[in-house]
Amino acid sequence: MSDSLSRRSFLSLAGGTAVALAGLGLVGCGGSSSSDSSSDSASSDSTAKSLSGTVNCSGATSFQPLVEAAAKKFEDENPDVTIAITGGGSGQGLSDVRDGKAQIGRSDVFAEEKLDASDAKALTDNTVCVVGMGPIVNSNVDVDDLTTDQLKGIFTGQITDWSEVGGTAGKIQVIERKAGSGTRATFEAAVLGGESAPADFAPVAEEDSSGTVVEKIQQTEGAISYLAFSYFDDTKFKALKVDGVEANADNVCNGTFKIWAYEHMYTKDADEVTQAFIDYMMSDEVQGSMVEEQGFIPAGDMKVKKDASGTITNA
Repeated sequence: MSDSLSRRSFLSLAGGTAVALAGLGLVGCGGSSSSDSSSDSASSDSTAKSLSGTVNCSGATSFQPLVEAAAKKFEDENPDVTIAITGGGSGQGLSDVRDGKAQIGRSDVFAEEKLDASDAKALTDNTVCVVGMGPIVNSNVDVDDLTTDQLKGIFTGQITDWSEVGGTAGKIQVIERKAGSGTRATFEAAVLGGESAPADFAPVAEEDSSGTVVEKIQQTEGAISYLAFSYFDDTKFKALKVDGVEANADNVCNGTFKIWAYEHMYTKDADEVTQAFIDYMMSDEVQGSMVEEQGFIPAGDMKVKKDASGTITNA
């Protein structure tokens, strides 16, 4: 799996307020630099003694590997803190933080896309990084590249056999994410352009997490689905090009690969330990190397940007 180097800084949006982050290591679209562990560690000895409590963090599974890796290091540095991480999808994470069931809601869509305007406005958007997403197929499928129109036809049930898109004849088995998934919302916005599949079209499965999509795609001959780059593994399935463009971080950054999203960690009236963990996610320690290692892209490395309506413009 994959998703150095010059020092830069980038602005990460947090509830509409720009937060300057200096010394960010940029990866995937430009390079990175080593960070000063004495200055960007999440906690000093005195802070480690003072921080305690539990932070519940639910939501997008596309984002989960990075948050889990960061949470482990944060807990090591703050032994009286527990970061409880669960999945459920972006919609679940946003609902949980809105309702006070979680201190952090992970989402790969803007809160405005899932919540009422007033509820979304009450949340603080901590934009941690960017994730690319792309179509994947069972390893035995002999297709390597699909156009956006072909993908649209497949995921609306208009194209049902691999022979229709240049492959060996065989039924196309569509594996979807469940409603509420931010990965699904991102993929459909980029590929379907607002269209929905007809009522009589049913995918072979609807999975509730990225991990179960990986399992299902391996087990199902002729299967197609989509995943975040952070889950790409060419020993388990095959990632496809889209419109001749390879699904990788460089092409997301330069705007030629169109399926991507910001990874948000939403909070509401964050307490001390929650804010400390958010600050750690935005620190050089995480942004300088861990983001790339886990298959993500620093937000400041993007040459394009996207708003809540899905409109992509130059950064």
